[in-house]
Amino acid sequence: MTQNLTFLVLGLGPGAILAAFGLSLAVFYRSSGVVNFATGAIGMYAAYTYNALRSAGSLFNPIFGLPALVKLSGPMPVWLALLITAVISAVLGLLCYVIVFRPLRHARALAKAVASVGVLLVLEGVVALRLGTNPISVAQIFPSHTLMLGGLKVPTNGLWAAGLAVVLLLVAVAIYNFTRFGLVTRAVVESEKGSVIVGVSPERVALANWGLGALIAGLAGAVISPLVAVTPSGFTLLVVPALAVALVGGFSNLPVIVISGLVLGMLQSNLSYQAVQSWYPDWLGTGVQDLLPLVVVLIVLMVRGSSLPTRGMLIVQDLPQARQPHHVGIKGLIWFAVGLVFLFTLGGSYRAALMTSFILAIIALSFVVVTGYVGQISFVQYSLVGASALLLSEMTTVWHIPFPVAPILAALAVGLLGLLIGLPALRVRGVNLAIVTVVTAVAISSVYFDNDSLNGGLNGGQVTGPTLFGLNLEIGSGGNYPRIQFGLLCLVVLTLIALGVANLRRSRLGAQMLAVRANERSAAANGINVARVKLAGFGIAAVIAGLGGALLGYQQTSVSGDSFDALSGILLFGICYISGITTITGAVAAGLIGSNGLIYVIINRQINFGSYYLLITGLILIFAIIRHPEGLGGTIQEPLERLARRVLRRKPPAATAALGAAAAGTAAPSALSSTSPPPAPSAPPAPPAPSAPPAPPAPPAPPAPPAPPAPERVV
Repeated sequence: MTQNLTFLVLGLGPGAILAAFGLSLAVFYRSSGVVNFATGAIGMYAAYTYNALRSAGSLFNPIFGLPALVKLSGPMPVWLALLITAVISAVLGLLCYVIVFRPLRHARALAKAVASVGVLLVLEGVVALRLGTNPISVAQIFPSHTLMLGGLKVPTNGLWAAGLAVVLLLVAVAIYNFTRFGLVTRAVVESEKGSVIVGVSPERVALANWGLGALIAGLAGAVISPLVAVTPSGFTLLVVPALAVALVGGFSNLPVIVISGLVLGMLQSNLSYQAVQSWYPDWLGTGVQDLLPLVVVLIVLMVRGSSLPTRGMLIVQDLPQARQPHHVGIKGLIWFAVGLVFLFTLGGSYRAALMTSFILAIIALSFVVVTGYVGQISFVQYSLVGASALLLSEMTTVWHIPFPVAPILAALAVGLLGLLIGLPALRVRGVNLAIVTVVTAVAISSVYFDNDSLNGGLNGGQVTGPTLFGLNLEIGSGGNYPRIQFGLLCLVVLTLIALGVANLRRSRLGAQMLAVRANERSAAANGINVARVKLAGFGIAAVIAGLGGALLGYQQTSVSGDSFDALSGILLFGICYISGITTITGAVAAGLIGSNGLIYVIINRQINFGSYYLLITGLILIFAIIRHPEGLGGTIQEPLERLARRVLRRKPPAATAALGAAAAGTAAPSALSSTSPPPAPSAPPAPPAPSAPPAPPAPPAPPAPPAPPAPERVV
């Protein structure tokens, strides 16, 4: 019992950080509607800034071409280093808003979230390039002593951190409840249009709140830095449990957010202690504490969520238009022929990159179904890919299930998992559903991918190559790598899935998906089973992702769960979004520009941006979202549609004439029919009738008397 209480108290430190990050997320979201995935990256940037000031009196300089550290003085005291770090964090938040989020102020919520992923990548890339990726140790901020409370040893640093979270809460409550700035902020949150009428600038209010939110995140990052090993990517996923905390408070109730953060940190600390006890099952691994945020999120959303939007709520479509594909068969043959040409023309690493592009395009098609057609934001698809690859390893090496049964079974098993993940979508949507899926992705990574008893251990899960009727379809090795046979397998699977997704868009189920995406209440009123359509979308998308994961397992021959972390899944979603998440063409483009895809390898060979990948990807993501908030899918699709019309010389059908003929009860003649009877000869024209003499002009009417004046309106 004493040990349990000790670990509960030890969780006050991490819980205080979650509370502070939750406060920061609430400030960002209330002021500009941004679910800021870069909150942890802002804290990381502040941690490096604080360490440089505290240890050497140097200021971190992110500008390339200049020294990374600018000497200001000797080592600074704690209070001065924290003060400068807080100011720099606030300036960083202001720059993020002015450069990135102010141009996106009226963009869709999904576009803003993707832009925040770009900011995350830029900050992580800049710090990694300027200061390196080796872990650093930061000196203690608070005095580290031990207190005895009733026989319980309590470290004081956790109590100090919890006290800081309470202080931040009190300051935030005072600002938003007892100052004019807080009153103005609440007015803008309630109605931007009304605030503009009374002379309040929503942009200035959002700018100030971004500075305040970044200041809170920066202080949280500086405070947690002595408790952990600081790396450029170490703080990134701290935003996930912080999102759960912010969600508990509805992104608005600040006291609930802080209390939830402290409680969640304490419970996670106790679970980490339970994971090393003798009674704890080994197959659960040591990452079970990451399941707790998922449980919290599911409970909160299931209790608060509603099956349909409340009456009178304005639901804005968060996705670009999903065009209906035409000439599916012809386009499929053209794309298949192009893939064949490139597959036989390229060689070596370029051919391997083309195969990777095929597989990434298959994975991107799962995003097209679940997000582009059904409108459900899912960040968990790449985790489903990893689950399918690991299942394939188990099936081929342990159970000896042959090809193609093994990949199909793996995809179907992942499809069942997708149905379970889709259950929360029956009561939540939009940003809340995005939080559910990203928390689920982290939970899968911790419980499955990082579990040595399930992921194959240090060597990863081995995959037996595919063979069919004696034909070797393996990717090969050594001088025989990569074999064209495996590329043909990937191309055939991609073509079949693309044709299936195109026909899904044209089917009755596809029309129902688009109706649900546009307005769930209207779809339900027209007799559409919204729950069935949503679950069908999640299930179909999961099966597609599972097939992509199986091919990825065959390509890698040894599967490691580390390759399928939640951040990689969020990044892949962002690439799919800017490529066109509602079109098959966009999915193919995402496969080409994705990591280790064909375009990626070609550009990398020319300029060798390996270490600059995060920075360049983040900048491209931000630039593309600002210029094309709805993605590049329409920009890519329209020229292809015009080209197809020119090649086929398609003329618009005479729909009006056909409808008129049908209304008159006659059959409309077909221009393509060779068996239709010849038209009947026309009757001779009748002679013209004699014209009557013109009538005399009528006399002009007398002018009307003026109307009496209207009575004055009394206001």
